[in-house]
Amino acid sequence: MDNKYYWKKPLTLHELMEEIENLDESYDIPDTISIFPPSDGYETDEDSGDEAKVDINNLPGNQLRAEAEVSFENNDILSADGYDREDELPLSSFLQPKHQKLLFETSTFKKSKPTFTWKKTDINACLSTWQEKQGSKNTLSPIDLFFLFVDDEIIDLIRNFTNLYASQHNRSGDVSTEEIKCFIGILLLSGYYKFPRRAMYWENAEDAGSKLVYEAMSRDRFSFIMQNLHCNDNTKLTKDDKFTKLRPLFDTLNKKFQAFAPFQEFHSLDESMVPYYGGHGTKQFIRGKPIRWGYKFWTGTTRNGYVEWFEPYQGSGTQLPKKYHHLGLGASVVLQFADVLMLIYNNVPYHIFCDNFFTSIILLIELAKRGIKCTGTMRENRLQNCPLKSSKALKKESRGTFDYSCIEGENIIVCKWNDNNVVTIGSNVTSPFPTLSVKRFSQKEKKHIYINQPHLIKKYNENMGGVDRADQNIGLYRVCIRGKKWYSSLFSHCIDMAEQNAWQLHKFNGGKMDHLTFRRCIASGLLETFKKTTKRGPSKQSKYHRMESRYDRLDHLIVYQEKQTRCGYCHKLAAFRCSKCNVALHPKECFIKYHSRE
Repeated sequence: MDNKYYWKKPLTLHELMEEIENLDESYDIPDTISIFPPSDGYETDEDSGDEAKVDINNLPGNQLRAEAEVSFENNDILSADGYDREDELPLSSFLQPKHQKLLFETSTFKKSKPTFTWKKTDINACLSTWQEKQGSKNTLSPIDLFFLFVDDEIIDLIRNFTNLYASQHNRSGDVSTEEIKCFIGILLLSGYYKFPRRAMYWENAEDAGSKLVYEAMSRDRFSFIMQNLHCNDNTKLTKDDKFTKLRPLFDTLNKKFQAFAPFQEFHSLDESMVPYYGGHGTKQFIRGKPIRWGYKFWTGTTRNGYVEWFEPYQGSGTQLPKKYHHLGLGASVVLQFADVLMLIYNNVPYHIFCDNFFTSIILLIELAKRGIKCTGTMRENRLQNCPLKSSKALKKESRGTFDYSCIEGENIIVCKWNDNNVVTIGSNVTSPFPTLSVKRFSQKEKKHIYINQPHLIKKYNENMGGVDRADQNIGLYRVCIRGKKWYSSLFSHCIDMAEQNAWQLHKFNGGKMDHLTFRRCIASGLLETFKKTTKRGPSKQSKYHRMESRYDRLDHLIVYQEKQTRCGYCHKLAAFRCSKCNVALHPKECFIKYHSRE
């Protein structure tokens, strides 16, 4: 059989096992076989069993009929058209030509690789101009910024579906809007005030308990909301969407993130992980990541980390536009993010940065036709016969050496640069010139040296880390209260993203708070303003404390105090104080001015 690639029908698990058992010793045996839950419409709210005890002899029939994915030690899985699409495969993958006994040879459809003419020349360094808009002066408080995203629409969505789910299970569906806000406040507080057990927030002990929490909501009420928490109607779920329980929340948050996105030119696209260790069909394992087990999200951000768009990965069921499927998964994700940015910024020439998971020559050409800038690292097998020096040869040359080539008739350039390792990068707008000198330590000479760095490498390093910045900000104070539902970690991640985006807007508009102080203001404001109990306690550990409840105009009463203390506004001795804020105030001008925004 000659070396050709054929389109084939995906193999199911039991078919794949039969083919592997019939292979003789001249063929390679797959190192890994990945199986995925079939789409049989069965929905559950509970965690699955222990994954470590699964055995192939005990699998049910519907699992044996599900599609399977194989991989080899070198991780070079080829698709039917001959391209390396390890990152573009659906749940059913294709094998290499040398494993042709595993292929069906009945189909004759095949695709040919596109060809390009390369030349040794530079490209036009700019597709179009950009005018950056500066942020306005910050006039919104932290809780006001947070309510831009988690507004009444989001709160009502959570409350209505939570009450509906409770009533469907013969429970009292009477959760109020204020309780949902206090519930979210406790989740935010758990990100920086952590206990190993949830019940410890309500304990009456010296080494546990949080007065802010147990005065805002009882332990049993919090557990009731956590038990019934829902964002969709279970009777109207979409069987093809594995995240249908949270789809209304995802769609609404995406719209709000995009509506308030800051106006910036540079954007980054990458994958991010939400930690989860239970059982679910979309759970991923990515070796080398800070979070190896969990749900994978495609995430698009500004260069500073403001999340503009996110979409959970669910294999072949990932909701991406069908018009881009022929370009593969990686290109489809980039083009969908590009469509989102075109709606946000009204057809302005923004610049997308992505890594080698997404970038290809075909993608760069497609984006250039739309007037969209794109720069990204590339894999060796996607260079489309680009006449560059091989990585092995370039590695032998001096550090800082680079080689580049441009497609004739297209504004596409590919560059290889020798640093600690050989890096390949492509762009439809950025040139290797002018080069700059960067400092590196030479192990051979035992001293720091200066080497040449192409300009497009510099631009990539400056603007690619937006998603990593967002993940870092979220990971520092991630909600630590865990629920028993498989989607509880996803719900908490949405709250963390909204809070992180609110802080990004605060900084963009000239705010000076650090992330921890900003989060504390939101959590304390929610718990103090929307609690039902009348017991309130003071806290003077931060100048931002009570920033939100101070202005809510609820239950602020003047009471007499026997010992005079300093007024919270004019700092003179006062014999009266506010019963809620527990701050000394003069009953006339100081009381009014202290509780009014200036």
